[in-house]
Amino acid sequence: MIHLKKHNIPVYEKLEAKMKKVHRCALVAATGTGKSYIAAKYVCDHDLQSGTLILVPNCAVMKTWKQLLPDTDIMTYQGMMLKRPDFSPYKLIICDEMHHLGADNWGEVFRELATHLEQKILGLTATPIRYLNDNRNMVTEFFDGNLVEGVQLSEAIRDEILPSFEYITALYDIPKRKKSKDTTTEKLYTKLDLMSNEYSFKKILEKHLEPKPFPQIKAVVFVPSIAEIEEIRDICKEAFPKAIHLAACSKYKDEENQEAYQVFEEDTFFDTFLYVVDILNEGRHLKGANVEIMFRRTRSPIVYLQQLGRILDSGNKSIRVKVFDFVANHTNMREYTDLKKNTVTWINDGIGKSDRQIIQYDYAMKELELLEKIRALENGYWTKEEDELMFQYYKEKGPDYLHKMLSDRSRNAIISHAKILGLAKVKEKYPSGFLEDIKTYYGKENGWDILLKKYPQYTKAFITNVANRNGLTTRNRSESWTLEEDDILKENGTLPITKLMELLPKRSKASITGRKHILGIASRTVYKWTEEEIDILRKNQDLTAKELKAQYFPYLDKDTINRARTRFSCSRNTKWDEDRIRLFCKLYKNGGCAEVLSHPEFSDMTKSAVNGAANRYKIRSEKKRTGTWTEAEKDICRQWLSLPEDERTSKQSLAEKIPNHTKNGIKDMLKRLQKEMI
Repeated sequence: MIHLKKHNIPVYEKLEAKMKKVHRCALVAATGTGKSYIAAKYVCDHDLQSGTLILVPNCAVMKTWKQLLPDTDIMTYQGMMLKRPDFSPYKLIICDEMHHLGADNWGEVFRELATHLEQKILGLTATPIRYLNDNRNMVTEFFDGNLVEGVQLSEAIRDEILPSFEYITALYDIPKRKKSKDTTTEKLYTKLDLMSNEYSFKKILEKHLEPKPFPQIKAVVFVPSIAEIEEIRDICKEAFPKAIHLAACSKYKDEENQEAYQVFEEDTFFDTFLYVVDILNEGRHLKGANVEIMFRRTRSPIVYLQQLGRILDSGNKSIRVKVFDFVANHTNMREYTDLKKNTVTWINDGIGKSDRQIIQYDYAMKELELLEKIRALENGYWTKEEDELMFQYYKEKGPDYLHKMLSDRSRNAIISHAKILGLAKVKEKYPSGFLEDIKTYYGKENGWDILLKKYPQYTKAFITNVANRNGLTTRNRSESWTLEEDDILKENGTLPITKLMELLPKRSKASITGRKHILGIASRTVYKWTEEEIDILRKNQDLTAKELKAQYFPYLDKDTINRARTRFSCSRNTKWDEDRIRLFCKLYKNGGCAEVLSHPEFSDMTKSAVNGAANRYKIRSEKKRTGTWTEAEKDICRQWLSLPEDERTSKQSLAEKIPNHTKNGIKDMLKRLQKEMI
C-alpha cells in the first residue's frame, strides 16, 4: 500500500484525471518531492503491478523501484537498446528520469518500440529541458505535450517540503602561476595568490562548518572523474583528518558501493565524506546528508540540478543543509532560458518565508574577475568592459585618460586597440586592397599563386605573418574540450567509437579515446550473465559464437560471448576428428588460407585461427629467421635509402632481397640506418 504525503495528494489527483484523457503524460516535479511514490500509487490503485514496465537510467534507480514495486518488470534504457523488448504485453510503461530519452541512441529505440502503441506511457523527471541540446523539450517530443506539474523546487523549499540551504562558492583549482615579463600580469597573479590563500578550501570549510550546526558532518562530494578521486580525497583529508572517507563509483562492485552507502547513513560520532563520480546524480537520496561539495564542473542544468537534488531530500527538511560549490557551477547556469538570473536568486523566486530564503556567500566572483583579466593580458584579448570604456571615452578624452582608468594596459596597447576598434586612424602600410585580398585568398585553393603573382614584392613568410596578425590561419589547432562535450561523453561513453564520433564531429577517434581515459569512462559495459545463460554456454560448447548468437543471444555481440566462454571455462570444443583434419590439410596445401576459408566447413574461422591450425598440423612452411643482421644485408638497406624517394623500389621488393628478416625488422633497421646516414 502506497501512502502519499500531503503535498502530493493534489498532484496525484491531477495525474489521474489527465491519464483518463490521454495515452501519454509527463509528471515534472522537483527532485526529492516524491514523483516515484505518485507513480507507484497509480500502479497499485489500478492493479497494474504485473502489467507495468519501468525504464530507468541505472541500477541504483532500479533498486529503488524494486522496493516500491517488487512484482513489476524493470529495465535500464541501455538494456532496452540492447534487447529491444516487446512493449505490447504491458498496459503501462513508466519512463523514469525521462530526459534520458533525449540521447539519440535510446530515444531512437524508444520511438521505434513505442510507435502506434495504445498503452499508457508515463514520464517522470525534474528536468525536462535538455539545455545543451538545442533546448529540446522532452515533454513535447515524447509525451505529446501532456504535462502534470508537481511541486517545484522553490515551492518545495517555501512549504518546508525540502530543506532550505546555504550556498557557498569559491575556487579550489586556480591555474598555476606563469612567468611573465609583464609587470601588470605579475601583480595580478600576486593578488590572485593572496586571494586563493584567503579563500582556500580548508579555510572556507572551517569557516562555514565550525562551530558545527549538526551532530556530525555527512558530506556528499561530487568528483569530476574516477582518476581524481584520490586527489580530491587528499584535499578533504587535510581539512578533516579524523573523518571517515568513503568512495562509490561505477568502477567498484555494486556490493562495495552499497557498503559505502550503508556506512555513510549509519549514526556515528565521526564526520563522514562520501566521494561519488557517476552513480549518484539520479535516483538515490542518502539519509542524513547535510553537506554537499561540488568539484565536478558542468554546464548542464540537468546535471547541476540533479546533483543539487541529492541533498535536498524531504527526509532532511528539518535541518538547514550547506552546499559548497568549488567550481563556480552557479555561474554557468545564467545563460540558459529559464535560469538567466543567478541560480540562487532563481531558486529563491517564489519563496515567501524569510527563514527559508537561501543564503549565498560568493567568494568565487573576485577570483573569476581576476582570472578573466589575467587571461585577457596573456592571450592579448580585451574584455567587453574594456571595450565599452574605449568606445565611451577614447574619442572624447584620448589615450592618456583611458590609461589612468585601464592601469593594466599600456598607452601603446590602448592606441593599437583603438585602431582595431575603428576609433583611431590607421596609417596605410600596404598597397590598396592588400588586406582585403589576404582575407579573400589566404588559405584557399590556389590562394598562394594569386597573392604572390599580384604582390611580387612580398615573400610567402611576410604574407603569412600579416594574415596571422589579422586573425587568419591555415592551421587546425586542437581546441580544448568543452564542458558540454564532456557531458555528452559521460552520458554516452559506452557507445561504439563510431557513434561517439557522430555525436562529437569535431573530435578524432584518438582524441575521444584519450578523453575517455582522462575522465575515467569505461570503454564498454560489462554484461552480467545469469546462471541460465551460463548453463546454455556449457551445454553448447560445440557451437560457434556466431551460432550461439543466432540461436540464443541475438542481443549480444560475438566478442561478449567469447569472453564469457573463457571466463566461465566453457570455451568451444575445437578438437577435430581425423576426417576434418585431412580435409583441412588438403585445402591448405592446395590454396592456403583463402582456400580453407572459402569452404563451408571452415567459413567461421578467422585467418589467424587457420594459420594456427596449419602450424599445429605441421603443414605451414615458414622461413627461418636468424634475427642477426649481416653487413651485406645492411648494405642492401643502405643502397635503398641512398636512392631518391621516387626511384626506390617498394618495401615488399626490398623484403624479398632479405628473406631472413620480417617486414617489421626491416622497417626498424631502415630507421636506425637512416639516423646513422644523417
